[in-house]
Amino acid sequence: MSGSQKKHAGKNSQDAKENRMERKLVRFTTAFICACSLFSCIAVWFLPGIERGVQAFGAGLLQKRHEREERYAMLKEMSGLEIMDYNTQQVQEKVEEGKEEVKEEEITYTQDKKMRIELPKNTDGKDVLIVPDYIGRQIAIKIPGADENYLYDYQIIGKADEIANLDYISEGGAGTILLSMNTIVDADSSFDKDYLYLDFLIPSEEHKRIVVVDAGHGGEPGAVAGNVYEKDITLAIVQKVKAAFEGEKDKDIGIYCTRLEDKDVSLTDRVNLANQMGADLFVSVHINSIKGRTDVQGIEVMYDELAPDTEFDSKDFAQICLDETQLATGATKRSLINGHKIYIIRSAQMPSALIEVGFINNPSELARLVDGAYQQKAAQGIYTAIKKSLRQIDKLEKKKK
Repeated sequence: MSGSQKKHAGKNSQDAKENRMERKLVRFTTAFICACSLFSCIAVWFLPGIERGVQAFGAGLLQKRHEREERYAMLKEMSGLEIMDYNTQQVQEKVEEGKEEVKEEEITYTQDKKMRIELPKNTDGKDVLIVPDYIGRQIAIKIPGADENYLYDYQIIGKADEIANLDYISEGGAGTILLSMNTIVDADSSFDKDYLYLDFLIPSEEHKRIVVVDAGHGGEPGAVAGNVYEKDITLAIVQKVKAAFEGEKDKDIGIYCTRLEDKDVSLTDRVNLANQMGADLFVSVHINSIKGRTDVQGIEVMYDELAPDTEFDSKDFAQICLDETQLATGATKRSLINGHKIYIIRSAQMPSALIEVGFINNPSELARLVDGAYQQKAAQGIYTAIKKSLRQIDKLEKKKK
């Protein structure tokens, strides 16, 4: 083939390609125009319905917002306790109407001495902290992730005549429900991914025996040696006593502490807790000090020497406390001390003992008192003394029957 023929053939091939591209473009353009026309026809046909749908959706959002604002306005006029009662009433009405959305377990929490608290989204029940204050007859429920509108956005239901008031405080990305109680109660808790459940228990109905353990001082320091305070040592020992009983998980014995943090508690409140609970034993933990004497050391225990002489009285309890605490620690055993002049000793209506675990102004004994292992020994001695004393009380009661 000559050069001119090759050139002519190449031009024909190029023209053919361009023709095919033009036909494809025409077909695509035609299809696109048809699709747009079809869509326009459909849109024109359904546009009123779509518009009505959009309007209905917007109206629904506005209605929900309006209802929420109305609900907020209503609830903000109520106290925390009234809000709980209102929520509970709503559930009760659903139960009476037989509505399917009412869960079977919800019915339980419209009954006596129980609460169900809805948790904020993404809040784990394990992170909720429940802090009882037996002296103040309060229970603080600290909930991470609860904001200032928590009471209005989440549901609390329950019924407990023991609840005198319900307050709510929000700060620092957490909220606290503060329950003020008409009487001293325990709050038995459990939880799942959505709710915290509380069951209020009367101590005397929950436990066969009740013991009140008092950590001396608090707020004010008590005896001082340099930067070491009596209040801190007594608190550490009492916390260990409580932990020993909790580790045993013996429901027959209820251990209640006058304080589990550094706070000021009046002498009246300390002994009144034991008297009002009808405690079987009352023990107060202290650290001794003698001004100008750094050589004195050892354990002393005070009791009410003027209390009636009974089969098991304060002197008996004090002697067991002295023996067991000295045995556990290996400290010097000093003696029992007359303690009627001490308010909490003479005012206690049950066998009571005030244990002076050691002398803070004795350098060698101070070194032991601030040591966690030694504090554990002292706590073990007090724990053993309480257990031994309760066994004696049980034997005497059996003998009387």
